[in-house]
Amino acid sequence: MRAIQLTAPRTLTVTETAPPEPGPGEVLVRVSLLGLCGTDLGFFDGSSNYLRDGLKSYPFVPGHEWIGTVVGAGSGTDPELIGRRVSGHNFRVCGRCAHCHAGRIRSCPDRSEIGVLGPRPGAGAQLITAPQDTLTRIPDALSDAAGALLEPTAAAVHAVDRLAVTASDRVAVLGAGTLGLAAAQTARAIGADTVVLDPNPAARALATELGLHAQAGPAVVDEEAYDAVIEASGNEAAVRSAVRLVAAGGRVAQLGTPHHAVDGFDAAGLVIRDVTLHGVLSGIGYWDRLVGLVESGAVNLDALVDRVFPLDELDAAFARLADGSRNRPKVLVRLDPALAEPGPA
Repeated sequence: MRAIQLTAPRTLTVTETAPPEPGPGEVLVRVSLLGLCGTDLGFFDGSSNYLRDGLKSYPFVPGHEWIGTVVGAGSGTDPELIGRRVSGHNFRVCGRCAHCHAGRIRSCPDRSEIGVLGPRPGAGAQLITAPQDTLTRIPDALSDAAGALLEPTAAAVHAVDRLAVTASDRVAVLGAGTLGLAAAQTARAIGADTVVLDPNPAARALATELGLHAQAGPAVVDEEAYDAVIEASGNEAAVRSAVRLVAAGGRVAQLGTPHHAVDGFDAAGLVIRDVTLHGVLSGIGYWDRLVGLVESGAVNLDALVDRVFPLDELDAAFARLADGSRNRPKVLVRLDPALAEPGPA
C-alpha cells in the first residue's frame, strides 16, 4: 500500500509499505479521503507544539480525519461491517485507568492519538486498522467529504452541549473556520440567536452562504452581551475577546487551541462576572448526534470543503492548506481513487 511519510519540516514522501494486519477487536479499513487541518499544517511546517514539547517526532505517518470502507476484520468484530463506510475517532486509550473505567476516555493519561500524539501512525495511508469500538457507520445520505469532516466537527457539537445552549440564548462564535461554522450551525439548530465573528471577509461570506449572521468583530454593544461564547479559532486576540463578550453568569467554551500562553487573558473578569469556562477536547460521544444534524440538513459540512487533491499532489494540498486566502476551510486528499464518489473532485 501507499502511505504518506512526514520526515522533516516541509519534507513529504509517499512510500510503498506493507499493509497492517487487524488485531482482535480491530478492522482493516481502506481509506478514501483524508482531511487536513491546522494540526497537520503545524507538523508540516515544523511549528507544532507537539513537536516542540517532544510529544511527536519525525518521521511519522500523519492524518487523523478520515473516511473509508471496511475490507477486513480481526477476531471479535462484527462481520457485517465488511463493505461498510466508516469513520472513527483517533483516541487509543489504556482501558485500565480510573478515567477509562468511568467512560472518560478523553482524560486517559496514557492515551495516544493516531497521527497526532504518541507513536501510532496516522490515517494517511491507503489501509489502516481501527478498533471497532472507535467507529461510526456512515449513512448513505452523507457524502465521503462530510464523513471525513465528522472527526473535527464533532468537537463543535461537544462545545455546544457543554454550554447547555438553549433556544433562549444569545451565542457568539469566534472564528468562521471548520470548528466555528459547525458550532454556529449546531447552535442555530437548537434555535439560539447566533452570530459568527471573523475578520476574514471570505470566511464571513461562507458563514452568510450557510445562512448565519456574520460580522467582522465585536462592537461596543456586544460587550457582555452573550449568554454563551464559543472561541473556535485559537487566535490569542479572540481568546481575550471571549471574556469581554460573555455576560454575567454566562458560559465560555474554549474550543480552539492556542499554541502559546495568552498574554492579557482577563481571568479576573471571569471571576467578577461569575462566568463558567470550559475547555473542550474532542467530540467523542457526539458523532451520532452530529450525523443526525447533517442528515437533517441542519449542519452542512460539504460546504466547508475547499478542494480535494489526489495523493500524487500532496505538496500542492499542503500549500493550499497554508494559503490563508482560500474561501473554504477544509482541504482533503483522496488516498484511493477507486473509492471516489461520482462527480468532480
